Amino acid sequence: MPTTPLLRARLAVSVLFIINACALSAWLPRLAELQAELGLNDAQLGLVLAAGAAGGLLVGPLGGYLIAHSSSARVATWAFILIVPALPVIGLAPNGWVLGAALAWLGALDAVMDGAMNAHGLRVQRRYGRSIINSFHGYWSVGTVGGALVGTACLAIGIPIAAMMAGIAAASLVALAATRRWLLPGADPASADEDADAASEATTAVDPSSMAPAGYGRVLTRATALLGLFTLLAVVVEDVPARWSSIYLTDVGAPAALAGIGFTAFTIAMTVGRFTGDRLVDRFGEARVVRASMAAAGLSLGAALMIGTSWAFVGSCVAIGLGVATLFPAAMHAATQIPGVRPAMGIATVGWLARGGFVIAPVAVGLVAERFGIAWGLTVPIAAAALLIPLSRILTPQKFEPIP
Repeated sequence: MPTTPLLRARLAVSVLFIINACALSAWLPRLAELQAELGLNDAQLGLVLAAGAAGGLLVGPLGGYLIAHSSSARVATWAFILIVPALPVIGLAPNGWVLGAALAWLGALDAVMDGAMNAHGLRVQRRYGRSIINSFHGYWSVGTVGGALVGTACLAIGIPIAAMMAGIAAASLVALAATRRWLLPGADPASADEDADAASEATTAVDPSSMAPAGYGRVLTRATALLGLFTLLAVVVEDVPARWSSIYLTDVGAPAALAGIGFTAFTIAMTVGRFTGDRLVDRFGEARVVRASMAAAGLSLGAALMIGTSWAFVGSCVAIGLGVATLFPAAMHAATQIPGVRPAMGIATVGWLARGGFVIAPVAVGLVAERFGIAWGLTVPIAAAALLIPLSRILTPQKFEPIP
């Protein structure tokens, strides 16, 4: 039975995931409003949005070093505190350059916070004695939905973007101030064996003899590269309902009012999958869950494309949402088990490599769709799901022993 301090630590990490997601999603429903106010065309808007991804790619690897010299609790807390001043700037930006700079700042700090809060969540999980990392990502999904609802409601009643983001920032800081003291104290472990319960977890599908020796400088090992590829392919699969569902549904004749139903179904399914995923992982192991879920996602999407109806595609979005729910948490857990690499460094490096998927996925699907049609473009994630099945061997088996 988890102790009260451990339950509080779990709550505090959940708050980190929620406020991160809410702050970074609330303005997205008002993107068209921003575009009109700043007079940006589609190409210019695309460049502005790409600034956020660029910030994460440039700064992301620093997260592991910061955690090593401080702690995941401090880094996650301060990363969000530094995010806060940029939130109202989204609504106050006088031009695309300022908006792009604000998004680059957000993307950079989000990359650091992402690695830190995952690292701390996995510290809590090791002490818990069973898988709970998927539930943290479930709360991130809840925060995303909550932020989107706030953004939509504020748009409907005419609250300015800057005022909305300032309100979200204030509420988030209150929640952070109330719970940050419950985060686990002390520095993060220098290796997977440093915690008393980690000795039974220090197994990996990668040959330890092929790994780099312990240290900060050599984190791009074979294992981190494979885990980075794993998460990159996961992003490719996830990208279908997030970016392309409305385009495909419009192409097959769905009414305009239903064009967003694919993304909605996907988001709900992924949230459900993350809150139920820990039980599946504890029972069957991460690798088996990934193999089954990617087979289901690939087959359902392939069948939907052959059937060619909107409801078949919505059904595949549900299968994809359930399927991808445990992928990123599984990769983060495996990143803490790489011999010779600090857990925080492994998490930061794998998360950084995964961000390449946000660049590759839309480009790959878009190029194929432009030449052969959107249905053929959506075969790209089917190939990614197929590759994830054998690649799941890189995941670390779950073997938990709780700390007394």
